[in-house]
Amino acid sequence: MRRFLYAVTVAGCLAVNPALAEDKPAPVTYTEVPGPALPLALRLAQGALDACHAKGLSASAAVVDSDGRLKVLLRADGAPKPPVAAPLKAAAAAHFDAPGSDMEPREKTDTAFAAELAAHKDLYNPHAGSLPLHKDGKVFGGFAVADVPHADADACVRAALNAVAPELK
Repeated sequence: MRRFLYAVTVAGCLAVNPALAEDKPAPVTYTEVPGPALPLALRLAQGALDACHAKGLSASAAVVDSDGRLKVLLRADGAPKPPVAAPLKAAAAAHFDAPGSDMEPREKTDTAFAAELAAHKDLYNPHAGSLPLHKDGKVFGGFAVADVPHADADACVRAALNAVAPELK
């Protein structure tokens, strides 16, 4: 009885979806995605980790789309913490269209900005080591390094971004 039910189920699936009955899978179609495509996001994150590694540092790197949704998160071997700060820093850079090195001091002097950050501390971390990503003059993502001193994180993201800059024009 089980074999009969199995055979009926398989036959029904093949009848409903003829693509399953073919030897080759259906072609994959890609749609336009917000933010950097996966290969670019991976190059950015790996480039930042490589730049940090050259300084003797183990970090985490994140790339998000223009809405702050995580695209790539890498944590280097030996990174001291779980990779929590990098996605939040990248999301802040994308949302506010500003580098973390500009937002960090602004948080101390701009009370409205500080209040917005405090209301969304689970979404944004406005510290150095983060940059917005622009393409064709528009923000299309954010990029950040965390878990190393802020000045080093900033240098690592800038080095990685400079390496792919021609692709973003």
